[in-house]
Amino acid sequence: MIKRQEGYQLKEIESVYNLLPFGQKVADQKRGITMNETGVFLWKILEEPRPEEELIGLAAEHYGIAGNEEKEQLKKDILEFVSQLENLGILRRTFADQRRNAESSCYAGMQIAGIRIGFLGAEEMIPEKFHDFMIDFSGKWDQIIEFKEYPPGSRQNGQVLLRNKELTVSEWEEGYILTFPSMSSIYEAYMTEDGSYVEIYCRRPFGEEETDQLFHAIRMFYLYLAQKKGYYAVHSASILYEGKAWLFSGHSGMGKSTHTAMWHEQLGVPYLNGDLNLIGRKDGKMVVCGIPWCGTSEIYTTGDYELGGIVLLGRDTKDHVEPLIMYEKIMRVMQRMISPVWKEELLEKNLEIAKEIAKEVPVLHLFCTKEISAVETVKEEIDRLGKANDTNSMNSMERER
Repeated sequence: MIKRQEGYQLKEIESVYNLLPFGQKVADQKRGITMNETGVFLWKILEEPRPEEELIGLAAEHYGIAGNEEKEQLKKDILEFVSQLENLGILRRTFADQRRNAESSCYAGMQIAGIRIGFLGAEEMIPEKFHDFMIDFSGKWDQIIEFKEYPPGSRQNGQVLLRNKELTVSEWEEGYILTFPSMSSIYEAYMTEDGSYVEIYCRRPFGEEETDQLFHAIRMFYLYLAQKKGYYAVHSASILYEGKAWLFSGHSGMGKSTHTAMWHEQLGVPYLNGDLNLIGRKDGKMVVCGIPWCGTSEIYTTGDYELGGIVLLGRDTKDHVEPLIMYEKIMRVMQRMISPVWKEELLEKNLEIAKEIAKEVPVLHLFCTKEISAVETVKEEIDRLGKANDTNSMNSMERER
């Protein structure tokens, strides 16, 4: 589908038609062009997106062209006109159209929590940190990420949803515009509203720093689609204890890394992720899925594990677990989530999963020191909850008999 770019106005000046840029297009130093009769006709009918075949058919009907030879010439002229205006950034193809064209062209891809992401563009742009998640796949990708090694031909504007020193997100007619002010190698990126197609405009040359920036930028697009599919990211470190994933979370400086390190070093408990955990539902159970993003810890897993519970950390001079009422559990779990809250409906999604988590698994509030006694205190509570759960399950089975 071909459509107009925003930021151009058709004006008649002394019987001569011109497409004149305004707003962002002037800022991007785009120039206007003079339009002939056919160009004016095509511009007017492109008020709504149309496929090239429809443009040709409508033009043939408008000019009363019936012969095959004349139609072929008209087709050639129109395709040339469309190509010229695409190159000038005046017309563009819809993202849905671009995604269809890209589907069969992905040369590599990865799978995280069952979500398949295909890549299109220079192979060296794929961050090495995705290596353990790469797959061979020839079906339909859930998300396609296309790398483009140049600035966007025409920048888009939309309604700003959030802006800080790390990220700006704007909403526009086909989805979202993301810019990363602190990432010098990324001009900007676009994502469809359904999250199925992403364009990232990158700067050359491409080395370790640039691919590292891409690694972190891609996390935003993945987490958006994951949220749509029922998976949510919680800022936390995690361990595997008694076959279940336990998450430890708290504000910066609360010591989640120190605490999980004691579990690992003193008790031999395996690490899962050092900074970020993805929670969703599989086979009716809450699970933690392996993801490559793990802060600076370099600790991650590719496996999926049933969620045991979440421990919220607080500092004190004495180790003790304090009970939380349901409201506190829900709010504190939601506050530790980093899945997108760009719009109200995304906040609603985060709130709903926080409610489910708080009602299905233990959410503990551990006030603790930096000593091994902190681990012993919370381990004792986890073991107690595990025994209580086993007793309840046995009693339930007895009743069913």
